Order: sequence, then C-alpha cells, then structure tokens
Amino acid sequence: MTDTQNYKRPTKRITLDDECARIAREFDSSFASTMTMLERQFTVLHNRAQLLLTLCGIVISTTGFSGRVIAGTNSVAQWLIIVGIGLVLLSAVVVVSGVLHLRWLTLQPGENYVAWLHESLSYRDKKTGWYRAGIVLMLIGLTFYVAAISVMLLYPHVDGLPAR
Repeated sequence: MTDTQNYKRPTKRITLDDECARIAREFDSSFASTMTMLERQFTVLHNRAQLLLTLCGIVISTTGFSGRVIAGTNSVAQWLIIVGIGLVLLSAVVVVSGVLHLRWLTLQPGENYVAWLHESLSYRDKKTGWYRAGIVLMLIGLTFYVAAISVMLLYPHVDGLPAR
C-alpha cells in the first residue's frame, strides 16, 4: 500500500503554534524561503478577494440596469432588492477594509524568526476571516437579490401579489 492509501483525514486542525513549528522545521527557519511561502498565500487570498469584488461589482452594475424593473413589481421585491444590494455592498466594504488592507510582512513584529512567523500567520488568518465574512455577506445578499427576481418572475405585473 502507498502512503496515499493509508492516509486518514485529520479529525482536527493544527494550532497556530503547531503550524509555526512545522514551517520552521520544513523551511529550516529560513526567513527568505518562509517569506516566499507567505507571499504566495497572501497572493491567493488577495486574488480571491479581487474575484469577490468583481462579483460584487457585477451585481451592483446589473442592479443599475434592471433594479428599477425588479423593484417596480411590488413592495416585497423592492425590499428584497434593497436588502440584497445592501448586503452585497457591505460584502465589498468588508473585503476592501479587511482583506485588501496592507501591512507589509517585513513590518510584522517579532523579536525572532518564530515570533515573526507567528505574527505573520495570525495576520494571514485575520485576513482570511474577513474574506470568509465577505463571502457570507455576498451569498446572503445574492439570495435576497435572487428572491427579488423570483418575485418579479412570479408576479410580472406591477403590484401583482395577490391581495389579502
């Protein structure tokens, strides 16, 4: 049997301290090699943040063209699209302020390699948390947006909801 056949998925994630120890061991505490690895991780995170911002921009632009038609259906569609676009916009704010905010890795505090690495990984994890929050906000916003479109399609006439 090969190693991949014997592999069992870990039941828990490793701690930040364990990750620091692993990186220090595998990269032989080389600042340059570790910096390269971290730069790649931050590049992935920033590229995903850019993609999320692009999706937010598409939703906002689309609303500029079709929002009035959707909102013209009835008050339910109006509130759904307002909440949806608001959450998508909030998602963009969270991603810009939390993920794309810059603090250079060389400026991370730490009196030695391991302390610097720990601070840098904490910074990465914080940015990752903001990115995840942005995704959740965007997905909830898109849900409201799609619900508004669904109301429009179900009731294509102005004020088309059945009266109570």
